[in-house]
This record gives sequence, structure tokens and C-alpha cells, in this order.
Amino acid sequence: MRKRKFSYSSETTCHATAVELEDEYRAQAKRDLALEMAAGPRVTFNQAMHKYWKLKVFDPRPKELKTDEKINREIAKFDALTSAGKQVGLDTLCADVDTTRMLEIREELKSATANTATGRLKPSAINRQLELIFCVLNFARDHMSTPLPKRPRMKEIKLVEDDRDRIIDYDDETAICEHLDEDFQAAFVLELETAIRSGDVIGLQWSQVRLKQRHILAHRKSKGRKIYKVWLNDRAVAILEQMKGLHPTHVFTRVVETTAIVDGEPVKVATRIPYKKSHFGTRMKKAFEAAKVDDLTFHDLRRTAGTRYYLATKDYEATRQFLGHSSVEVTKRYIKIALENVIEGVFNMERDRAGRGWRLKPSRKAATSATVEKIVALAQSGRTCKAVGA
Repeated sequence: MRKRKFSYSSETTCHATAVELEDEYRAQAKRDLALEMAAGPRVTFNQAMHKYWKLKVFDPRPKELKTDEKINREIAKFDALTSAGKQVGLDTLCADVDTTRMLEIREELKSATANTATGRLKPSAINRQLELIFCVLNFARDHMSTPLPKRPRMKEIKLVEDDRDRIIDYDDETAICEHLDEDFQAAFVLELETAIRSGDVIGLQWSQVRLKQRHILAHRKSKGRKIYKVWLNDRAVAILEQMKGLHPTHVFTRVVETTAIVDGEPVKVATRIPYKKSHFGTRMKKAFEAAKVDDLTFHDLRRTAGTRYYLATKDYEATRQFLGHSSVEVTKRYIKIALENVIEGVFNMERDRAGRGWRLKPSRKAATSATVEKIVALAQSGRTCKAVGA
């Protein structure tokens, strides 16, 4: 007679009792297994993060077939994913990340120190980190069959981003250029004429420049960094013409001294190297401070260029294409009209009337002539006037 094998210990000394309880133990085991299977695989954030990077970011082609820009982007994305993984916890199960945990991560990011003017991360930087965490969680759900019963919603976690309205006028432009070296002046002015992003200015190569067709190729900020054309006016073309021949691959470079061995002796030689992002940003920041233009970032120059373009065309769709935005709504939030332009529009209404329409009777009290500058000064000081120009 075959002896019965027991799957679980009944912790009893009586054989009869063990036989009686065995069926109950097996039934409970089946129920536990069914619950575990319904919950899906137990995927950690570290596992989902690495698979996300491998399938969504990493290019499997040999290294020699990939550009340096592509390799650097892969490394930067991996560093960002690693940082996000440390915030969540690499061994944390994706199914356990809930709203409470995401709120804790948001508060940790808000209190973290950063190399910014305020010493803290901006709301936009925090939102990018949170969005990256959501990307990994969604990948685990969609591609690794991991249910997320506690998954939070991004709109519950997302911070309200600051809506900057900083633009500069032509006097500020002149003051900043006076505090920049010639190597940096060209990049600064080209930004005001083309409104391309800082990464495109720093890394602009001659392979992206089409002087005969009068355009350059820039990258959109959207997924995939698609290419779009930026048309050049005479001033932008003149700047690029001045840069020709200085460097074989990059448009904007700076002069540095290097040591070369000539006839067995070290000799200092001046050579040109492409900009580095950190050095470029530091140099621009010093020029902004020296020109006493407070609270200005390089991205504000792009906003300034977009505003100038809109004032010249009065066309949101054309401005959208000029800035490379995905929608007109983004462009409308981007354009910042200065107070001088608003008041000047009031005067233009009177000029365009050209004596047409109903004429007012002459006032008994003669009013002095009003100017845009005078009304702007009154508006900025908070004062009001009873009559135009009074």
C-alpha cells in the first residue's frame, strides 16, 4: 500500500488528524496561488527601470555606428532613471507605489538642494522627475503585465509651474553684449534672431546650417527631438558668415591655450574648442549680472525672440512654426507683451482712425500732448491721470 505524501505540516502528532487537515491545507494553498497569480508578477522598480531603458532608450547598434550625441543622450537618460529609482527605492514593488508615496517623493525633491539661483529645484524640474517615474510605472503595467491597483494620477501630484514673463528690451540687449567676449556675442545675438533652444546654440554644427537656403536645422523639445527648419534673416546670416572657417565642425567655439611639443619643447598654442554647456551658462550668467539685468535666464532670450516675432507678424500660427511649438496654445502662453507695446497699441488705434468716425467737440480745457513713455511711467508708478497726457 502506497503511503500518502503530505504537502504541509499539520503540526500534530496524530496521523489521523494530519490526514483530515491535509485537504484543507491544499485548498488554502490553491486559493493563495490564485490570488498571487491575479496580482501579476512582482516586478520591482529596478527591474522595470532597466527594461524601460533597454527597450525605449538604448540603441542596440554597435557603438561605432552611433553618434556621440546619441550616446550622451542614452547616458543622460540612464542617469535620470537611476536618480528616479533612488527616490522611489530600487527594491520597491511597482504595485506598491501609491499616491502617498509619490507625494513623499515630491516633498523630498522640493527640499533637495540644487545648483540654481534659489538653491532649490524648479517646479518644472520636479515635474520632469515625477513624469519619469510615471513612465516606468506605466511601462511595467503595459509591457510586464504588472497591475497597479494603487497607481496615483499625475494631475494629483504635479506641481504648478511658474509662468515666467521675463523678456528684455533693446537697451538690455546692448548692455549684455558689452559684457560678453566676441566668441559669446555671436551666439547671444543669433539666439535673439532665431529663438532656437540653448542646446541647439551650444551644439550647432555646420552640417545643420544651410546658408544658401537661409535656414538652419533645430530640434523640437517633443519626444524624438524631431528636426524643424529655422529661417534666417540678414542679421543671422551675417553672424554665421563671420563664424565660417573658425572650426571644421562646430559653429560657435571659444579660444583656449593648449601646450604642444615643438622640436622637443613645450609651446603654448591657441586653439578653438566647442562650447561646454556648463561654461557657456556660467559665462552668460556673469554677463547678465554685470549688465544689471536681474532674474534673466538664457531661455528668456528665446521668449524675447518669440515675442518680437509676434509683434512683427501679429500671427500666432507663424510664431508657432518659428518657435517650433507643437500647438498654438503653447505659443500663446509663451508670448509676453510688454507694457510699452500695449500702450503703443492704444495710440495706433487713434492713428489708424485718421479722422474717420464721429468727431469729439473741442474741450474747454486744452490737454497737453501724451506720449507712450509718459503713460508707461504713470502706469509703472501706480498713478492715474484725469485727462490724456495730464
